[in-house]
Amino acid sequence: MKKTLLTLLLATSTLSAFLSAQNCVRDSSIIATGDLLSPAPYTDPAPNYNLATACVNTPYVQSVTVNVPTSFSGFPITNVTIAATGAVTNLPAGINYTCNPPNCVFLAGTLGCILLTGTPTGTTPAPDTLDLGINATVNTPLAPIPVSFPGQLAPGSHYYLKYYTQAGCTSSAEELPGQIARVYNTPNPFGQQTTINVDALVNGDFFFQVFDLLGRSVYEESLRLNTGANQFTFDAGQLPNGAYFYAISNPQGKIMRKMIVQR
Repeated sequence: MKKTLLTLLLATSTLSAFLSAQNCVRDSSIIATGDLLSPAPYTDPAPNYNLATACVNTPYVQSVTVNVPTSFSGFPITNVTIAATGAVTNLPAGINYTCNPPNCVFLAGTLGCILLTGTPTGTTPAPDTLDLGINATVNTPLAPIPVSFPGQLAPGSHYYLKYYTQAGCTSSAEELPGQIARVYNTPNPFGQQTTINVDALVNGDFFFQVFDLLGRSVYEESLRLNTGANQFTFDAGQLPNGAYFYAISNPQGKIMRKMIVQR
C-alpha cells in the first residue's frame, strides 16, 4: 500500500510539473524573423509594450519564447541555460517563472520557453514600468559565456512590464492611449534635477504632478506639449531622498511613472 501511494504521489508530481511546463506557449513565428525573443522588446523604432500588463492581486501569465541561436561571437553553441530562480530580474513580488524544458536548458537551434506566472502582491510599489532582464549562460565547446538580455545582447532595447494597482488596471484613466507614446526621466535615480522626456502624439495642455509614496502631491505645474519629443526639467528642491511617482494628465486620463531622489 505504501509503495502504491508513493508511486501515485510521484506520478502526480511528475504530471503536475509536466502540465505546468506545457502551459508555456511557444511563438514559432520568430524562426522566420530570426528574433531572439518573443514578445519583442521595447525599442525607439518600435516603442511597444509587448508583455501583458501586470495588476496587483490579479493572476498573471506570460509566455516568453527564446529562439536559441547555433553560434555566438563566432563560437558554436551547445545550449543556453538560465538559473531555476533569479535569472529573470526586476519582476514584481508575487510573479516567478518556470521553463520548458523544466531544467531551463535550451538546446542550440531550438525554441525554449519561459513562463512568467503568479499574482502580484503589491509589495512592489505600483504603478510603475519595470525594466526586466534575463541573465543566461551561453555554453560553447570552448567555455561558458555569461550574457544578459536586453542590455548586453540588445543595447537600446528594454523588456518593459507595465505594472498597475488593481484599480489602475480596471480604469481607463490610468493611461493616455493615442495621446502619449512614452514618458521617462533621465537620470533616474537623480540627485537634484532630472529631465522628463515625453513623446506626445498630439498637441495639447497637460498637467504634471509629483506624489510621494503616500499619494500626497508634492509638486505640480501646467504643461503645453507638442507632437513629437518634449523635454522639461524637474528640480527636487528640498524633497527628501526616496521614491516618488510623477503623472502627466489631462481630462482624458493620466500616465504615471516612478522616479528616485538619491543624493
